[in-house]
Amino acid sequence: MSDIEANKAVAHRYMRAVEEGDVETIEALQHPDCQWWILGHGDMSRADFIASVKGGLLSAQKRTAEVIAITAEGDRVAVEVRGEMVFPDRVYRNDYHNLLIIRDGQIVSGKEYMDTRAVAEAFSAGESGQ
Repeated sequence: MSDIEANKAVAHRYMRAVEEGDVETIEALQHPDCQWWILGHGDMSRADFIASVKGGLLSAQKRTAEVIAITAEGDRVAVEVRGEMVFPDRVYRNDYHNLLIIRDGQIVSGKEYMDTRAVAEAFSAGESGQ
């Protein structure tokens, strides 16, 4: 398997772990020094990113992360994802673009782009009902 195909496989495993709420695999696929940048949030350490993922993913009753397209060149993997999380009081849907830098089978850097309006509408609506 070429490095590019191996990197794409890591990206697919990561998205499957997100869908399954498999935090152990999400953590294992990230290098200890992994850094993230999330649209609307900015830079995040690996620890802060994982805490954020746990708070969102694990509170959802159901998750889907459908990979629409994946493109790779060298250590860069671009993944288009259509996501949905079902919570007791709302459904959150969004389309994502993730740019992952993968080396030696682990994500060393990630950038996540999404519709920030969909995030605000889904999560501010849930908070106002509390």
